[in-house]
Amino acid sequence: MTEPTIPPAGTPPAEQGGNEPQNEGKLTQAEVDAIVADRLARERKKYANYSELKKASEELAELKKSQMTEVEKLKAELAEKDALLQSKDQELSSLKLERVKAAKLAEAGVAAEWIDSVSGTTEEEVAASVTKLAARLKVEPPKAAQGAGQTGIQSQVKNSSKIWTQSEIKELRLSGHLTDEVMAEIKQATAEGRVQ
Repeated sequence: MTEPTIPPAGTPPAEQGGNEPQNEGKLTQAEVDAIVADRLARERKKYANYSELKKASEELAELKKSQMTEVEKLKAELAEKDALLQSKDQELSSLKLERVKAAKLAEAGVAAEWIDSVSGTTEEEVAASVTKLAARLKVEPPKAAQGAGQTGIQSQVKNSSKIWTQSEIKELRLSGHLTDEVMAEIKQATAEGRVQ
């Protein structure tokens, strides 16, 4: 069953018993098609340059992407350089700290093998730690005259089991560090077969 249509306002009611179809207020298919075609034409006109706009938008997005990629590459490279610089700074600080520890141990007369027992991150903290360590080991600091002028070779002389090489001996001769005491150690090492 079809629903009755309500005529638009201002139209007279149809006469009863007439055979005429009531088309008032209704559009024909041709009129609907014309209205749709007109509306489509207007919409198409609005977006006539859509393909150009779309292409321009894609080009802009690609340009931004390539620029962002370059920026991101530079940021990544900068972060890598910063990390490397920080690593080198830490390594340098560590080496400086080891040098301070070794110097403070030498000043206190404590053997260098105790360097791992020294704590602290500043020179004052290291000095305090070395002082405590020396007290525990009951080591007295060397007198100024005893430690002055030692080149490190004397400590090698005390080690009677050292194996000497010909290149070491030659280097000592050329550097002028071949003292009578070192020469006596080398002669003893030669007699014991510790010279190569």
